[in-house]
Amino acid sequence: MFYNAKTSIYSVWLLSFFFLLFSSSSYAVSERLTQKEIAPEEIVPEDIVGSVCVIRHDDKIVMLSEVITQKLSLPGGYIDAGNTAEEAAVREALEETGLVVSIDKLLQYRGRAAIYSCVADAPILVSSRVDYRNYTVVASWFAEHFGKEVKRVYLINPDKMNSDEYRYPDDTKLLAKWIKNTPNSEITVYSDLSDKVNALHRFELTLMNDFQQWVKSQSNTVKSLFDVTMTVVNLPGEAYFLLFVTIVVIALYGPMALLQLLVMLVGVIFISSLLKYGIASPRPFYIVPELQQTNAYGFSFPSGHTLMATVLWGMLWCLVREKNGVAKRPKNSLLFSLFIVLMIIGQAIARVWYGVHYMSDTIASIILGIVVVILWSKWHHSTEIPLKNSIVSKWFWLGTTIFVGVIASVVQLPDHVYLFSALLAIFLSIELVPKNSLRLSVFNRCVTALITLIGIVVIGYFVSSLAHSSTVSLIVVAINSIGSFVAVGWMVIVPSLLYKKLANKACFLKAKFD
Repeated sequence: MFYNAKTSIYSVWLLSFFFLLFSSSSYAVSERLTQKEIAPEEIVPEDIVGSVCVIRHDDKIVMLSEVITQKLSLPGGYIDAGNTAEEAAVREALEETGLVVSIDKLLQYRGRAAIYSCVADAPILVSSRVDYRNYTVVASWFAEHFGKEVKRVYLINPDKMNSDEYRYPDDTKLLAKWIKNTPNSEITVYSDLSDKVNALHRFELTLMNDFQQWVKSQSNTVKSLFDVTMTVVNLPGEAYFLLFVTIVVIALYGPMALLQLLVMLVGVIFISSLLKYGIASPRPFYIVPELQQTNAYGFSFPSGHTLMATVLWGMLWCLVREKNGVAKRPKNSLLFSLFIVLMIIGQAIARVWYGVHYMSDTIASIILGIVVVILWSKWHHSTEIPLKNSIVSKWFWLGTTIFVGVIASVVQLPDHVYLFSALLAIFLSIELVPKNSLRLSVFNRCVTALITLIGIVVIGYFVSSLAHSSTVSLIVVAINSIGSFVAVGWMVIVPSLLYKKLANKACFLKAKFD
């Protein structure tokens, strides 16, 4: 059984990997073969499947930063059945940028796409501030695909853009010609859109601005100390911190504790992303650009960082009180509880200070996090359906995988696709997890955690490089999905096998010397 389970998992990984390489290379070849320039007056190619809009203001064009490829592109997409190429170009511009445009003329056919010059029907609303990439930001949070396919919309001068940033680097030389043949669209620069949000958010925006101005008015020493504090308390929501926590749990508690942590991480990420894109509340700095202190994209409610911090610190509070008997020492219990509360509140303050969340977002996220921790604690201590029994059941993980997969197919968020891949890896690996507590030396635990970490870093680097080399969204999603599958599978399987092997070796040596 052990050999068959392990062989099955490795077979899935290898088949998926080689299929991905074959698909990626085949598509790349076919795409290069179709990258030919056709004059507008020539016959319309039969293989045209997409339309693109070129929208210009002075020497800049509207471009979007894509969620999936992490690259810049012009607004455009596939031509749906029953649509003309012109209708598709107008539709895609609206869905991706929020701009209502009219077609001016066909610029050319490029590859399998029709390139059109487009004119915005109303002045383009642009931010008074550039973002961290030094590009002018276009207001676009109300666009249908914002946050799902589009991270941000810009007005960019192609001459100041690195060709590696563009999704189709071979086309950068054509951008100047397209700009020259596209009519000018007007813009409106804004610095405050508070009148566009509800009364609560208007009040919060005023408080946030006063708070930021007060901090900035302090001495350099105080400001430096405050910045360091905000950086530290903001860590629990960062991806690398979550990886650090995962490795620590593997080193201290083993595979079973890792599964408990993964249940919570998956749950928090899933809940947060569903609420964000379901409610679609714009971030504060979208409304008042001066509030932005750090880079962020997507929507404001809830605060994923605050929710994650509340859950992680809450779990730690429950575990420490239970295992170390802190509750029996009133003074220690009070100090530890105060520390936990300060870290959670500090995380909330950091998100407000950075201008990426309203105060109401963080308060609601803390409440939601407390509810999650209470439910986890009840599940952990349940006698009817114990948490430890659930997380080692392949049926539990199969049900969770199917549920997330169904939601992913409906909502079509990339994050949910990657969660589905991660859950599938856990389901296929769960039989390898040791069900009983295994005793290992501190050295062996650290070695196990280190090997796990090295593998995840290597997988992450390889997947990131492979994804960056592709310009096809579906292939990038496939690469990242397989990367998520392999990384989480490695995270579960490697500690499980090493814990078993090292524990058996320790028992053998002990028996031998006894």
